[in-house]
Amino acid sequence: MPLDITRLFNSEFHARASDAEWRAGLTLWLKSFHQVPAGSVPDDDVSLARLAELGRDVKAWKKVRATALHGWIKCSDGRFYHPVVAEKAAEAWTGKKSQRARTAKARLQALLSRLSKTSDTMDFANIEGSIQTLLNDLSQYLPQTEITAITESVTGSVTEAKRKRKEKGEGQGKGYSVPDGTGGTPPKPAEEMTKDELWTVGKSLLVQAGMPGAQCGAFVGKLVKDYGDGVVLEAVRAAVVQRPADPASFMKAVCQRIKGERPNGQESLEGKNRSVAAELAGEV
Repeated sequence: MPLDITRLFNSEFHARASDAEWRAGLTLWLKSFHQVPAGSVPDDDVSLARLAELGRDVKAWKKVRATALHGWIKCSDGRFYHPVVAEKAAEAWTGKKSQRARTAKARLQALLSRLSKTSDTMDFANIEGSIQTLLNDLSQYLPQTEITAITESVTGSVTEAKRKRKEKGEGQGKGYSVPDGTGGTPPKPAEEMTKDELWTVGKSLLVQAGMPGAQCGAFVGKLVKDYGDGVVLEAVRAAVVQRPADPASFMKAVCQRIKGERPNGQESLEGKNRSVAAELAGEV
């Protein structure tokens, strides 16, 4: 907590408090800075005694209580608030938000630079997902007008990066897609496909399952962020081989299983459920 020394030593509290009252009062200021809400303390003598570093000696606390609580105001939520401490807490939070916003903006620029240079499809999707996460973070720290302007600028940069990739023919599929219907198969075995080829077929599965094309990159980017590039690649490969009805849930489940977050029995059960559903659909 920032301490305004001049303000403290010119205060009425400093002029009137005894040593014990001064120590208890200042301790409450410092402790309240980290309370929730910041700048407040509960209206409870047992809690106040502990916060004032008097332990369980409530009797000693009551002797200093009146002066130690000088300047505190009881509000509608039943807690005491100190205007000066609350002011310092608000200033600290404003400074922290500004620092976080500056850091997020710098990271955003670095990611946009990487996005314009990468030729790897899954890396592109990962970066795109990270950019969206940073925009969400920035929305907590910036005014709506500023975050709107930044979002529009970033969206334009991402769109331009996608346009350039399309012109270069990067990650555009090279003819690899999963045909409609139950009989469609990839043009070559999944284990022989390159990373870009796998991602193209995997994206086709996601789109056919109803996921908007614009969200596919963010979805895979989130998986890469949570589980790593290699794990997600295996999940996409498994989805290409098995072609589940819900590829998004299937890919996430495979990632969780590889990472040990999901037991094999759960995936087996879901496989049986999918088989039963397929049989019922065939009967209909």
